[in-house]
Amino acid sequence: MSIKCLRQINSFFFILIPLIYLIAPFDSFSQESKQAKEANLKEESAKIIAKRDLLAKELDLLKTNNTNENDLPEIEIYIKALDWLVKTKDFEQKDIFKKANHIADQAFVRASKLKNNQRPWMETFNSNQVRAYRSIIDDSLQAYSIVYPKDYGQSKTKKYPLHLVLHGRNEKLNEVNFLYENRGEKTLSKEQDFIQLAVYGRGNNAYRWAGETDLNEAIQNFINQEKRFGRENLIDHARFVVRGFSMGGAGTWHLGLHQPDRWCVMGPGAGFTTTHGYAPNLPDKLPPQQESCLSIYDAYLYAENAFNIPVVAYSGEIDKQKQAADLMQKHIEGFKIPMKHLVAPGLEHKFPPEWQQKAFEAYAPHIEKGRAPYPAKIKFVTYTLKYPKCDWVEILSLNKHYDRSRVEATFDGQGYQIDTTNISKISITLPGGKSQPPIQGKMTSISIDGQKISGYPMVVDGLSKIILVKDKKNDWTVDSSKTSAIKSKSHGLQGPIDDAFTSGFLCVTGTGKPWNENIHKASMAEMERFKKDWFSFFRADLPIKQDTMVTAKDLETKNLILFGDGGSNSLIAKALPASPIKWDKSTIVVGDKTHNSSDHMPAFIFPSPYSIKNYIVINSGHTFRTEDLKATNALLFPRWGDYAILKITPDSPNKTEIKISGLFNENWTLNSDPK
Repeated sequence: MSIKCLRQINSFFFILIPLIYLIAPFDSFSQESKQAKEANLKEESAKIIAKRDLLAKELDLLKTNNTNENDLPEIEIYIKALDWLVKTKDFEQKDIFKKANHIADQAFVRASKLKNNQRPWMETFNSNQVRAYRSIIDDSLQAYSIVYPKDYGQSKTKKYPLHLVLHGRNEKLNEVNFLYENRGEKTLSKEQDFIQLAVYGRGNNAYRWAGETDLNEAIQNFINQEKRFGRENLIDHARFVVRGFSMGGAGTWHLGLHQPDRWCVMGPGAGFTTTHGYAPNLPDKLPPQQESCLSIYDAYLYAENAFNIPVVAYSGEIDKQKQAADLMQKHIEGFKIPMKHLVAPGLEHKFPPEWQQKAFEAYAPHIEKGRAPYPAKIKFVTYTLKYPKCDWVEILSLNKHYDRSRVEATFDGQGYQIDTTNISKISITLPGGKSQPPIQGKMTSISIDGQKISGYPMVVDGLSKIILVKDKKNDWTVDSSKTSAIKSKSHGLQGPIDDAFTSGFLCVTGTGKPWNENIHKASMAEMERFKKDWFSFFRADLPIKQDTMVTAKDLETKNLILFGDGGSNSLIAKALPASPIKWDKSTIVVGDKTHNSSDHMPAFIFPSPYSIKNYIVINSGHTFRTEDLKATNALLFPRWGDYAILKITPDSPNKTEIKISGLFNENWTLNSDPK
């Protein structure tokens, strides 16, 4: 080997040796950096916990004064935000501890003010203020924000529109971020002469299921709070607006067309309006009960309801989500109904201020006009009694759920002309409302589906109504009873399983001996899965009691979600005689299908025998799964319908196979073979 080569080799080693020494300290430095980061996280989270505990003590003092009862959620929501930050360990976000400390300090200020009977967050106008309420669903604290116009309340006769604003999907959204974003530093421009209500909406669920209830509860809580301060007359209920972008646009399409009598205009931006064609990797045809249940939320199916509500849509020209408005425009204009679609040239998935201003200008004439108190004509479509009404028409019963159901009704000042499809019972509310004495003793003439009827109205909930029902001959008659003799599917009791989690519910576990240990374990595994999903994606602790702790009030007011079997859970044993599925220690009978109870578990919903307004659900949480909640919101559709029979793998209760699933008929029974 030449001397030159040796010198090159020696030079290489002289360079390599220091590098080796550099690498070792780097590894050590990396480990030290990691430890320092963990120590910092521990220190910062300890500070948050300490502030949270001090705030809880302040809250306990405020609770001793009964006059504070309606104000406590406005402080408790800050404690929840800090709790959830620590519970979820969501510490990696930029400035999250800075934000958490800031909102904690705001909460202390609120508590101090409330001690002195002051509520500045209720009387600060033209900047966003956090509000909160306890949800009827699970008694959880849920947040929203309000921005009042600057001159709010200066005139006792001026009424203000209310804009419900729906946020887009944001994976970083949590309670801390929502409270920090609404800490009081955002204001409305002088031109925006309306109340703005922005919802947290339990995070990122596209305002479906419990997220939809959250919107209704936020609005109602705001109205109730305004009543406390004598300001309810400042809210113009004829000029409610719903608007949002991206996921908020999807929510706007959904809310606007499912509740078309609630808003004077809807302003969807982007979003989605159909499951097929938007959710990736779906087969062209889903199982029958899944295809049927897509009609609950697929907004394009409700396009004709745009007859009752003006639509001002917005899209970026090259935004992939422009397909939502394009599809809706095709369907809406197919019914010869106009729809305004603002398209921003060259823009992707953005809604910049200049285009927001153009949208506001397009909303303006509809807001100024407001909703008619008693429109002369209604065209209303639904597929489910979850959405049964439009203005003075309410559908009380369908021939068949998830088939297109339609009513076209006209009032000429004297009588009614009504045409229906797939409807077996309908209610017509006469003019006047609760502000005037109900009409009694006056004959009303109606032509329905070519049949002429006259009848006397009756008073229901303070309103004069004519209720029409089809008899056994399929002829319409005036129904003088206020309740149906048959326990049929009705509003709030129409299913599917997932609907039970949109109103107050309680999960119940058993204290008895199970019929079968494997089935019991499978049931408990389902409850644990649901518990984790409810915590992560619906931002609350799952309400759970043992069967021996359930109260009479629980039975009367809650949807009961019963886990176990007739041996382990006493409430299941008591409810089974009223169940459409027969289940005992040996067999499960669904129609003419029989399954062995030793390796099969039923999951189903039916009307509660304990209450005329509530459900019983056996062995099921949401029928969509964790992976669906993590993915696109378009996947949050029911998987099992009203019932499923699951095959349980011996010694592996987490592994289940769906043997059959489907929908009960309108009388909550099976009149055909389950598939």
